[in-house]
Amino acid sequence: MAAGNGAAMRAAPLAFCLDPYVLEQRTLIYDISRITHRNREAYTGALAIVVAIRAMVSGTWSPESSLPAQVAAVLPDSAVRERLSAIGEWKPTAHPAGIANRFGCSGYVVESVPLAIFAAQRVAGLGLRDVLESAIQCGGDTDTIASMAGQIAGAWLGFACIPPELVGCLPKSPDALSTARSFAATTEIDVGSTSPSSVSACR
Repeated sequence: MAAGNGAAMRAAPLAFCLDPYVLEQRTLIYDISRITHRNREAYTGALAIVVAIRAMVSGTWSPESSLPAQVAAVLPDSAVRERLSAIGEWKPTAHPAGIANRFGCSGYVVESVPLAIFAAQRVAGLGLRDVLESAIQCGGDTDTIASMAGQIAGAWLGFACIPPELVGCLPKSPDALSTARSFAATTEIDVGSTSPSSVSACR
């Protein structure tokens, strides 16, 4: 159970505070993961989410390339990396359900994190709503997988491209937005802006 995906699900904000390519900061990601998940795979899953979001925000990922393969290339030796490499060979346009049927979709980090990253890379052609729906359709640990996929896809889209009706469905959405804006201010991120490369993906 230590190799669950809880550390990965909560890792997204770290992408805006820590650089996973700096050893000391990567070690901090490890330490934060170990607060609840004392397992190397759980840490690697959290690291994978951070790397994926950094790739989205920095513009180093493009919709024509495989996000799972790009993330796998910078991870330590692990089952998470092997799984990302394996699904990185699938066509990015494939439905995530095929990945789930082949490799699983449970709360085991080796199954859920690579699946979420694969699902998220489809955002350029589908938009956020369809990314979330396709992740949920995989079954298994649907809430966590869709959450991680949405975090990654949302980072590429930018706040302005997130459908307002989805934001409005959030419990206590004004409080959530206030917290997000406060966090963005401390990390010099503008949650009200959109990446120029992703404007065309708005639905």
